[in-house]
Amino acid sequence: MLNIFRFIAKYSTFLLFIILQACALYLLFNNNSFQQSALFSSANRINGFVFTAEESVTQYFNMRDNNEALLKQNCELELKIARLQSALLQYTDTSGIALLRMKESEEFSLIRGRVIKNSVSHLLNYVTLNIGKLDGVLPEMGVANAQGIVGVVSKVSDHYSVVIPVLNPQIRFSCKLKKLNASGSLLWDGTDRRFAYLEEIPPYVTVSKGDTVVTSGFSAIFPEGIMVGTVDEYDVGDDANFLKLKIRLSTKFDALSNIRVIRYKHREEVKKVEEEAAL
Repeated sequence: MLNIFRFIAKYSTFLLFIILQACALYLLFNNNSFQQSALFSSANRINGFVFTAEESVTQYFNMRDNNEALLKQNCELELKIARLQSALLQYTDTSGIALLRMKESEEFSLIRGRVIKNSVSHLLNYVTLNIGKLDGVLPEMGVANAQGIVGVVSKVSDHYSVVIPVLNPQIRFSCKLKKLNASGSLLWDGTDRRFAYLEEIPPYVTVSKGDTVVTSGFSAIFPEGIMVGTVDEYDVGDDANFLKLKIRLSTKFDALSNIRVIRYKHREEVKKVEEEAAL
């Protein structure tokens, strides 16, 4: 208590000035309409600035949640597009051949994920994802993004998975020329990350530069029609009975971020039947 009195005594002049100043301001703004208006205008400007700053900070911290919501919405839209394409094919494909090869879109679902590690400068490149077994990811599932195919899941832990991408010569992908429906094997030769080669294309097929290459749907990894790239060059391969096509890949592997893991509902059943048939 003694310290409080000492403080008041020490700063009595300053405290008296503050009290008198407050009284003067009160009398000024309470009895003059012009000063009241100026005070309210200044207060409103300050409140507006504070609220704007608060809203900006809130939007910044909610950005990640908003991005996650957008990714989920994109997945749902991709599935809807696939279903519409399937329904359209039933009415436009008179031969029925493409329809028989095409799996119904309801047979697969998409698992959203993000790339946390990526290599493009090695011969044996790998991609690490932030999703694993607990998210429904299993080995031999296909991986794609908005641009096209990425690769195939190789190893899986509870929370992470490793993907063998197209940029790895240890793996091949069944692909086809979309316009001609001629299928072959896609293989990277270990040189340029922008290109891969589509082999085993029959020599009688009329190929043009710029023709679209998509997945064939002949495996339980990728459904038919996922974008792979376009024909950049073509020539007779080492085996004169087949063409070798240089494909400009649609996926930019040095800028991978958000991906989709493709999960087939009947994958295990298909594998079991194929294994029994091979015995």
